[in-house]
Amino acid sequence: MLLTCMDNRAATLSDHQFPRGAVEHSTYPITRGRQYVALAMLLWENTFYFLVPDDWGGPCVAPAGLFDLGTWRIPDSWLFSLESGIRASGNAIWTDPCAAKWGYEEFVKDPNHGPDLAEREESALDIFRVRLAQAKSSLADHDDAPEL
Repeated sequence: MLLTCMDNRAATLSDHQFPRGAVEHSTYPITRGRQYVALAMLLWENTFYFLVPDDWGGPCVAPAGLFDLGTWRIPDSWLFSLESGIRASGNAIWTDPCAAKWGYEEFVKDPNHGPDLAEREESALDIFRVRLAQAKSSLADHDDAPEL
């Protein structure tokens, strides 16, 4: 699934998409107009995010509001999981913020994979790189696929 970045500034997000802990001048390491391979999606607190490679090839979890609106086909290999945060309400959402995940197997099934990506653990980054290469290869199999 390819996404086009429309902006990389948190200030452009609507109030309901503005991530907790972000400041108005925050930016994400992605570039306006560039296309990114989506490797996963998640619903965290009240915000929908994509897991994409950043401009240096590492993992970046960016709010969906930074990308072009569109209709995409979910890759056949992706899994889906409702997380315990789906039951959270009020203050409970702050202690159990993840509601749902879609994506490659390790991202969905391993509760440590996402945090390990955030901490830049080498084993998680290795999995991320393999899954990114697989996704790019799958996209390259289509004649009309852009160069990534």
